[in-house]
Amino acid sequence: MQFIKSPDGHEGVEKMAAHIASLLNENKKVLWLICGGSNIPLAKAAMDMIRESAKGKVSNLTIGQTDERFGPVGHRDSNWQQMLEAGFEFENAKTLPILRNAPLEETVRAFAAELRAAFEGSDAVIAQFGIGADGHVAGMLPRTGGLRATELAFGYDSPPFTRISMTPPAFARVNAAYAFAFGEGKRAAIENLQAKDLPIEEEPCQLLKSIPESYFYSDRLA
Repeated sequence: MQFIKSPDGHEGVEKMAAHIASLLNENKKVLWLICGGSNIPLAKAAMDMIRESAKGKVSNLTIGQTDERFGPVGHRDSNWQQMLEAGFEFENAKTLPILRNAPLEETVRAFAAELRAAFEGSDAVIAQFGIGADGHVAGMLPRTGGLRATELAFGYDSPPFTRISMTPPAFARVNAAYAFAFGEGKRAAIENLQAKDLPIEEEPCQLLKSIPESYFYSDRLA
């Protein structure tokens, strides 16, 4: 895993966009999994770069999610809805939003099935992550059931949200990860990730180290 000190992650956005565009220009089928929160503007910027660099090849790109906040389609806390509101341009790309106006168990099963099909149908899987102040990643909080899941997706209640997340077996299918985390509030989690090898139950973002090609951009690196 490579740790890169960066004030805003711009170089990481450029690298991720160039990586995806290069694969598309080689006529590869790419699955890009995107997280929510403060990573959404970074993902939008990357998508704009991809469109410019891989003109005519975006139809080989599938855009999915690492995690989502459960509720009706379009609810105000939905990561996908926030991507739409940020002006993310999905045109010509395939999309795999998690929410579908179905009960939680059905939504989780469908997400797992779509992830499995997308993994099997892609030449490369690129994932974009953030981490929380508690070290969570992709909606998996410390000491929660998804960290022990054997399926590709897991859903659980953790107020204020009911969360749906990809799981460690899904992390094992990712070829390259680009992670971004900024701000003083995340310093402890970032320092732990950089300096310690902790159990994923204690700090789920340690899963980023299991991905073959993994880059972490932060302004709080030692």
